[in-house]
Amino acid sequence: MNIRIGKIAIYGSAKEIEVAKAILEQHLPAEQFNGNESKARLLIQSLIDEQKIKARILWDGNSVWSKRRITKDIRTVLRKGMHTMSDYLYEFFHLCCGSIAHYNKQGWICEYPSIDSLRNFFEHNEYGSSVLVHQPYWAADRIEIIKDINQLLGIKEGS
Repeated sequence: MNIRIGKIAIYGSAKEIEVAKAILEQHLPAEQFNGNESKARLLIQSLIDEQKIKARILWDGNSVWSKRRITKDIRTVLRKGMHTMSDYLYEFFHLCCGSIAHYNKQGWICEYPSIDSLRNFFEHNEYGSSVLVHQPYWAADRIEIIKDINQLLGIKEGS
């Protein structure tokens, strides 16, 4: 199930959509529903994290990602290993970081089985650039997440 508000699409169960729509309408200025994408993505990301929105929210067809959830998942992977990667983190990697899906999550983990291989991927993704450099200017939510991941992996800014 989904609904649209300007450039925003909300996906999930009826209840998840209802809750997300109410939060967005209450906290986002009306002009943001069609306004500056970078700014709107950061506002939506903070609402997803602060209000614990469960619905998937897309801006103009591209997911807005939970920074809290991704960084929590990365910390788990760093503590317990690549096999603990969540489906959400896998989706982020193959949809946003310059990687193909490698068939499925297990295929991705086979390609990048260790923290060192994950670090190397973030420094030089499958397109030969750092994951941070690979991001389009409008993807401010992803850029903030990747900066945090780089810090957690010990990658210096500008690498």
